[in-house]
Amino acid sequence: MAGKLDGKVAVITGGASGIGRACAELYAEEGANIVIADLQEGNGAVAAVQERGREAVFIATDTSEEGSCENLAALAIEKFGAIDVLVAAAGIGHAGATSDVADDSSAMLLVNQPLSSWQRVIDVNLNGVMLSDRAIGRRMIEAGNGGVIINIASIMAKVPQVGVGPYCVSKAGVWMLTKIMAMELAPYDIRVNAIGPGFIDTPMTAGLNVSETGRWAMAITPMRRMGTAEEVASTALFLASDDASFYTGALLHPHGGVFTD
Repeated sequence: MAGKLDGKVAVITGGASGIGRACAELYAEEGANIVIADLQEGNGAVAAVQERGREAVFIATDTSEEGSCENLAALAIEKFGAIDVLVAAAGIGHAGATSDVADDSSAMLLVNQPLSSWQRVIDVNLNGVMLSDRAIGRRMIEAGNGGVIINIASIMAKVPQVGVGPYCVSKAGVWMLTKIMAMELAPYDIRVNAIGPGFIDTPMTAGLNVSETGRWAMAITPMRRMGTAEEVASTALFLASDDASFYTGALLHPHGGVFTD
């Protein structure tokens, strides 16, 4: 039985761990060859893809740097000859950390944070998605075969929370970026959608369950549990497949029932 992504090539930023890695593994199971792009070492993710019988390559990438994103796109084309899907999953919770869990101290308030902290989150979470989308989108336009771009946003694009202001604003920016890119790329048969996960159990959220923020998160999640990276990846598979052929400019929420509207 053919997979939903047979013969496709997917580039996944932030693909070494968390949601990105879950997407890489599921896409490989569905027949895609995978480019893992990350600042972290990606041998584990590459091996996981290869165990599923697909080809994989790791390309060290800083998505906040335009040249690094252009290099990623060029090397992916050099390796596989085409790019059919981009999952822009690279992101950080706050400057200088790999956790989405907010520090309760007043230092995390926007009025007290140094500009550099704000800028780092915006650079990675918003500029990085734009630069990734643009670099891959250009290659898709040149190839003339359409394509799919999936941006990982967050329910925090719609749910404000004290202590993670830059993160919330960056993800709200990703949501608007997705709609703009969807409009711009529709004439080229390139679909651009976003996923706004709820509270997901990944390395970025380590420790969330035992924090005050974690208790708040579960209080606003009717299903009273964290989601898994695999549940988000299933949404990303739907959006990458022909099942979502009339979806563009959409934001889908695997969030356990958190009200975002």
